[in-house]
Amino acid sequence: MSDSRTEISSLRDASGYRLSEERQAQLLEREIECVFGWTNLDGHPIGITQAFVYRDGVFWMCTERSRARARAIERDPRSCVTVFTARKSRTMSFKGTSEILDDRETVLWFLREIARRYDPEDPQAQEAHIAAADHPGRAVIKFTPETITNAFDGGLARRRTGTS
Repeated sequence: MSDSRTEISSLRDASGYRLSEERQAQLLEREIECVFGWTNLDGHPIGITQAFVYRDGVFWMCTERSRARARAIERDPRSCVTVFTARKSRTMSFKGTSEILDDRETVLWFLREIARRYDPEDPQAQEAHIAAADHPGRAVIKFTPETITNAFDGGLARRRTGTS
């Protein structure tokens, strides 16, 4: 190995493969979907893939007031989010709390932002997205992270261990 990093020959201890702050910021900016997790009434963990907007240290996602996850969040706001880059093994996981917001201003803000993320160069597609998603019962999940529980860079691990 030609650089000054320590040679690590095992993935047994992944602490040496931390995703850099720069790559953390890139991951949160570039990715559009996350896995959002909560617990159901029986205490079982449940997760679903969600489109998200990350802004000012907070994750924003969409739901319906009538969905089980909205009721679960109101019962127990403890929740988690995982964001990852497919095929690159870069991932970040967070634990924190969520709340359900359904005021018109927040819902419209979120719908505009997520439409821009999906179709940044197509205002017509953005408007179609907003029109299709904007209806009574629409709500927004505001997830506020308390702790980063994982920030793993699998690419770094492959370079350091020589694995593929």
